[in-house]
Amino acid sequence: MVKKTKIILGSVFLFFLMIILLKAQPPRVVAWWSFDQIKEGKTLEVVSQVKDSIHGNYRVVKGVKGQALVFDGYTTCVIHPAENVPRLNSKFTLSAWVALGAYPWNWAPIVAQENTVSLNSNLDERTWPEDIIINSPRNGFYFGISPQGYLGLHLGAGGWIICQSKEKIPLRQWTHVAAVIRNKSRVEIYINGRNVGEKELSTSFRLAERETIRLGMNRQKIEPSHPVRPFATLACWYSLDGLLDEVKIYPEALSGETLEKIFQKEKPDEEPNLPPRIMPSGPEGLGKFGASYTRLSYFPEWDNLWPVASDPDVVVQFDNSPVRVVFWRGTRYSPVWVMDKMHWMADQSIENFNMQDGCLEHMLDPCCRFSHVRIIENTPARVVVHWRYCPTSANGHHSQVDPITGWEDWVDEYYYIYPDQVGIRKVILHTEGRPLGPEEVIVLCHPGQRPEDVVELKALTLANLRGHSHTYDWSSGPPRVREGDRYFHFGNKPEEKPVILMVNMKSNYIPFQVFETNNRVTIFGIEHRKSKSPHFPWWNHWPVAQIPSDGRYCQAPDRASHFSLAWGRPPVHKGEGNFYWWAWMYGATSQSVETIVPLARSWLMPPTLDLLSQGYENNGYDRTQRCYVITRKFEKAVPDELEIRFEANAESPLYHPALVIKGWGDFNVSVKVDGQDVTSLGICRVGFVRRVNRTDLVVWLEIEKNNPIHITLTPKRLD
Repeated sequence: MVKKTKIILGSVFLFFLMIILLKAQPPRVVAWWSFDQIKEGKTLEVVSQVKDSIHGNYRVVKGVKGQALVFDGYTTCVIHPAENVPRLNSKFTLSAWVALGAYPWNWAPIVAQENTVSLNSNLDERTWPEDIIINSPRNGFYFGISPQGYLGLHLGAGGWIICQSKEKIPLRQWTHVAAVIRNKSRVEIYINGRNVGEKELSTSFRLAERETIRLGMNRQKIEPSHPVRPFATLACWYSLDGLLDEVKIYPEALSGETLEKIFQKEKPDEEPNLPPRIMPSGPEGLGKFGASYTRLSYFPEWDNLWPVASDPDVVVQFDNSPVRVVFWRGTRYSPVWVMDKMHWMADQSIENFNMQDGCLEHMLDPCCRFSHVRIIENTPARVVVHWRYCPTSANGHHSQVDPITGWEDWVDEYYYIYPDQVGIRKVILHTEGRPLGPEEVIVLCHPGQRPEDVVELKALTLANLRGHSHTYDWSSGPPRVREGDRYFHFGNKPEEKPVILMVNMKSNYIPFQVFETNNRVTIFGIEHRKSKSPHFPWWNHWPVAQIPSDGRYCQAPDRASHFSLAWGRPPVHKGEGNFYWWAWMYGATSQSVETIVPLARSWLMPPTLDLLSQGYENNGYDRTQRCYVITRKFEKAVPDELEIRFEANAESPLYHPALVIKGWGDFNVSVKVDGQDVTSLGICRVGFVRRVNRTDLVVWLEIEKNNPIHITLTPKRLD
C-alpha cells in the first residue's frame, strides 16, 4: 500500500513537473523571420531554413533581438515560397515587432498569405469606412496595418472577417503586435501584450492554397486611401515604412498572458534606428549670399529611391539672415522659403484641371521627369535661378496638348533673388491654349507637425500701399474675404487694394508676397475636414510622396504634408507669341507688415531714373527683375563714366535699388552715391555676368531714400 501510494505520488509529481517544464518552454513556431541572417538579398526563414528573397531597397539595423529589416515604404518586400508555407489549422497566432516611420498609404501587411485582394477604390473621403478597407477575397490571412495606424487581422473564415484594434500603433517606437485565431470562437488583436480588439467567429479558418507569404507589401497594386478625387488617384506599389523584426507564426492560439510575457521579456531598452525626418534645406544659420548646387539628404530610405548624382538640388543662402530658398527634388523643385525655425513657405505651379485627369501641376511629377532647375546668375549682387517644368497629371497626361505639334504646356520660371532676401518670381507659360493660374499660398509641415504647429490661427495679413492692414482668423476654420475687406473700407482707388500678403508663421522671420495692384486675393476654403485639422485643409500627396494621386487627405501628422491658405491671383500678361507671363515678389522679414510698404512702393511705383551720361541707353525699370536696365553703346573701347539720378520721393521711394548695365565689359567699377565712394562698403554689392559676346554689370545698393539721389559708376581696368 505504501509502495502504491509512492508510485501515485511520484506520477502526480512527474505530471505537474511536465506541465511546469512545458510552460517554461517557449511556444513552438512554424515560421520565423529573425532577419539575423541576411546575405545577397535573401533572409533566412529559421524553421524551414529557406532563404527568402528580399525585393526592393532595404537596410539592416539593430533590432529587438539581433538585426531588424528596414522597409522603405515603397519597394521593400519579403516573399516566402508557397511550397514552404506551413499548414495552419483553425487556431494559430501571428506576432511581430514593428517600429513605424509613417503609416502606410493604405492597408499594408506585416505578414499575409491570402487570395488576391481588391479595394473599395471608388470611395471618396466622405464615404470612406474606418474599419473595412479590404473586401471580397476568399481564403487566407492578412495581418497588417491600416492607413490610420490601426492593427488588423483579415481572415477567410466563412467570408472575409476583419478584426481591427481600437488603438493606433505609435510611431517611431518598438511595438509588439499579435493576432490570435481561436477555433470557431473569436479573433483577438494585441498591442504590447494588451488585448485591443476582438471579433467573434462562427466558422473555421480556411488556408489560401498555393499562395506565397508576403511580408511588408501587398501582392498587387492598391490605391492610396482617402483620396480627394478617386478618379485621379491610381493604384500603386507601396510597403510598410519602418522596421520589422521577429516575425513569427505559432501553430496554437497563445493566451493573453503568454503574449504579455513575450512583450515584457523581449521589449528593448533602445529606441529604434529611425533617423529624424526633417525636410532638408542646407546648413542652418547665416551663410554667404549666393546659390549652390548640392544633394540634400532627407532620410536614407527616401534618398535611396532617387538615381541621382552629387548635385541635383539648389540652395540659396543669405549673409544677413538664416532664411534660405530651396529648390529640392522633394518639392519637385518648386522653390521653398525656409524660415529660421525650419518653417517652410511654398507655392503652386501653373495648374490646370479637368474631370478626366484631375489636377495637372508640378506636384504630380514625383520623379521630376518633367522638372529641373539650374543656376543662371550667381554673383555677390544677385542670384538668378531657372525652374522649368511641364504640368503633369497623376495618370501621366499633360496640359493643353497641341494636336498638330504635339507640344504641351511648358513653363519657365525665373527667380531674381537679391541680398536683402527679396526675390521676384517671373512665370512664363508657353501654350497654344488659355492662361492658367500660377499662385497658391501653401505652407509645408515636417513629419510630426500639424498646420497649427506652424502658423498662427490668425494666419494671414493683407495690407495695401497706405499701410492699412487686416488679419484673417482661422479659429473657426477658413474665413471668408468679403468684398469690402478687399479694400479695407478705405476707398476704392487701385492703390488702396491689398497688394501685400504676409503669412504669420510661428517663427522670428515670416514670409510675405507683394502683387501688382490689380490682383485679387481669395481665401482657400475648400477640402477642409475638421476631423483631422480643426482649422486648415491638409494633404500629404505632396511634398516628398511618391504616389500617383492629385490629392490625399492627411490621416495623421506622420508624413511631410502641406496646407493652403489663399490664392493671390496675380494678373496675367500676354507676351508676343504663344506665351503668357506673371511676376510678383517674395521675401521674408522679422518686422511688421507695415515695414514692407516702402519696398512694395519701390517695386510697383519705382522712381524715375534720369540718364545723365552719354554712351548709354536707358531701358527703364524692369519689374520682372526688380532692377533698372541700362545698355552701353559700344562706341569706345572703355565705357564712359555712368551718372544717373533717381527722382525718389515718399510716393515712389528708392528701396535697395539694383542696376543692370548690359555690355559693361571686363572692367571693374567704382560706385559713388551722392559723391561718397561706397564701393568697399557693405551697402554696395557688385557682380559680373558673362554672356555671349558681352559682360554685364550688376550693382545692388542697400540704400533707402525718399528724395532725389545721384549715383556714379566709374570704370576701372581689371588688375
